[in-house]
Amino acid sequence: MKKFGSWVFALALLLAFAIPNINAQAASNDSLKLLVDGVEVAGYEQPFLSHGEVLIPVENVFKEAGYSVSKNKGVVTATNTYLTVDFNAGAQKILVNGKKADTQFPLTLNNGGNYISSTFLSSLEGFDVTLSEDQKSVQVTTNRVNDVEAFLEKTLNSGLNSYSAEMTIDQKMKSSELEEEIDMVMDMKMDVIQDPLALYTHSKIAMNMDGEDFNQTSEAYLTKDGFFQYDSMVDKWIKMDEGLTDSLFQTSVQQIDPLAQLELTKKFIDGIHIYEYADQYVMTQTLTNEQFREMMDDVMALLPGLLPSESGENVVVEEKQKVAAEQVTEDAEAVTEEEEGTEDLESILDALDINIEEFVVVSKIDKKTLFPLELSGVTKMTMGINEDTVSITQVISGTYSNHNSVKEIKVPADVIKNAITMEEYLEELGVDEEEAKVGA
Repeated sequence: MKKFGSWVFALALLLAFAIPNINAQAASNDSLKLLVDGVEVAGYEQPFLSHGEVLIPVENVFKEAGYSVSKNKGVVTATNTYLTVDFNAGAQKILVNGKKADTQFPLTLNNGGNYISSTFLSSLEGFDVTLSEDQKSVQVTTNRVNDVEAFLEKTLNSGLNSYSAEMTIDQKMKSSELEEEIDMVMDMKMDVIQDPLALYTHSKIAMNMDGEDFNQTSEAYLTKDGFFQYDSMVDKWIKMDEGLTDSLFQTSVQQIDPLAQLELTKKFIDGIHIYEYADQYVMTQTLTNEQFREMMDDVMALLPGLLPSESGENVVVEEKQKVAAEQVTEDAEAVTEEEEGTEDLESILDALDINIEEFVVVSKIDKKTLFPLELSGVTKMTMGINEDTVSITQVISGTYSNHNSVKEIKVPADVIKNAITMEEYLEELGVDEEEAKVGA
């Protein structure tokens, strides 16, 4: 009798495992092939027919469409910043750009995933859904630009020569060895003329470290008259040395060279998606760890005048910023000094062991002129320094204006007259000139 009971128990276990498998097989037989802009989307979750309606897996379709997809407390969010859709299964609702959609959700949690109807997906701007005649596949067509390279070439040749911009950078840095988080917010305004090159910037930095607040204001001019920078710490304007000024001019010319920009961007074109709307384009770009490393190598190759060298000159970092980053800097130097070629960028990047967790940049571009309108981005990364792990989160937002309306940027006469030299500035800070030349 006991043996019979054991067999019944074993059979019950087998049936318990078999039932989900039978259901999964049935779902697989009824599933459809999912194509987004002609590309087949693989994966366990696939569309299927239910009561005459096509149900489509949420995450699969939006990820393949190039949207940023994230999860937070049971809510799945898909966004390209122009269109943001929040799927909340717990609250049984969908928000489209913050407004509740008139549709039922979730329609199903088939195979553990969230599915939406093809009718709802088609109602979203930039999406069109078609079921094949044989009902074996569903084609989702988006408003993405097909030829990304051609579009980039057009933007680089749009005729933009000058503009104004306002940017905010909100950065948080946390060390595994330190309890306090370093918060920094930088607000920056700038006027830019690309040919002949001229630049004016005004920035405010608010920093909090160990419960103590630091505030700093800075201005800078870069014109044919030279490179002048104001430091609120000494309340004076500094005229940078000609060697540094020449390097900045050379660097800036390379940065705004359309061909150089295009060649750099082409390498990461697979992470770029461009969406066409009625009055603007939305361009999103993501980078992997490998792409970020390659981008850093390429960018620094464009900036040879600013890389440290034995005979080169380095700009002295403002004292309060040096204090904020002191621990990280000391640890990084301890690592890099153990190896030969510490001034080699590749060695530095290897020593820092940078890991990119998230890198998303979104640009909004005027459809008629192809001039930039807005910029936003999120970067999350970690760096390993000795036994310490430093995590950095940076959020950027900005707007562009005065397209081709900035006619002239001049250094005020009193700035030119009263500016002190770099040597005098170092004396004000109490920094030895020889030490500054080999790196702060």
